[in-house]
Amino acid sequence: MKNSMKIFSLLLLVSAAANAAQTGAQFLKIDTDARLGGMASAGVASALGVSALNYNPAGLAAMTGPEAAFSHSQWLMDSTHDFIGFGMPVKKLALALGVTRLSNSKMEGRADDGTANGGYSAYDQAVSLGFGFKSVGGAVKYIQSSIAGVKAQAFAVDLGAKQKISRLPVTFGIGVQNLGTGIKYLSQRDNLPLSVNAGFTFVVLPGMGLSLDVKRLVYDKQTVFSAGTEYAMLIGGAGFALRGGYGLSGLTQNNEKSGLCVGAGVMALGAQLDYAVSPETGLGSVQRITVKKKF
Repeated sequence: MKNSMKIFSLLLLVSAAANAAQTGAQFLKIDTDARLGGMASAGVASALGVSALNYNPAGLAAMTGPEAAFSHSQWLMDSTHDFIGFGMPVKKLALALGVTRLSNSKMEGRADDGTANGGYSAYDQAVSLGFGFKSVGGAVKYIQSSIAGVKAQAFAVDLGAKQKISRLPVTFGIGVQNLGTGIKYLSQRDNLPLSVNAGFTFVVLPGMGLSLDVKRLVYDKQTVFSAGTEYAMLIGGAGFALRGGYGLSGLTQNNEKSGLCVGAGVMALGAQLDYAVSPETGLGSVQRITVKKKF
């Protein structure tokens, strides 16, 4: 626990040292797992397995065998958001590789004289390689963005730690996400959406957990609070789960990811199918589906 507190102190120093600025690569803030999406993204302490790669890489250490995951959502304005990941334990380490991509539909383009010029496409993508070892983890990311053939790139790291409290059904988690270079388009460089996160999960009853997170978006100068719960029942080799959560972006704001989230999941034969509905960017709700398989 002392080591976790030291790490958290370092993360707070990162937050205090950063100056306010506009952030780019906003797609890095989008959920990549329907289970956690149904719990209002409260995943700092509750993320486990290959899905932990984009929440808290310390959760990768929970893998006991190879795992694969695929997540898809029909995003805003006819775009799609997808994640595919694979992880496995290698001796004392757990390793994972994941690709996150936000693909926008082809948009109409206009020349200087106002005539159509065939349109253009845009996408954002991140390739992540992470590890988990006991109660700590980390990940490196290569981030690429393209708009009408103009590309930008950046590198970032995520760091995290988790600690279960002895004799208590409580696990604490801390982490920092998107610590790295800014992303530059032409002459403008934007900071990545750096965040410092802390949370805990508490087993209320057998099969039922409660998770609470607080996330400080450093450059956006915004604090996001998340509370989520999950009830899971296993019968033999199959089971189901019901989830709910609420996210609040600031104490007086009603935007970004504020609102009620719900989700459900079924498990059988080493596979898991999760579904979630969550509010995004104040423009409406987004449906998300995730398929996972343990080998």
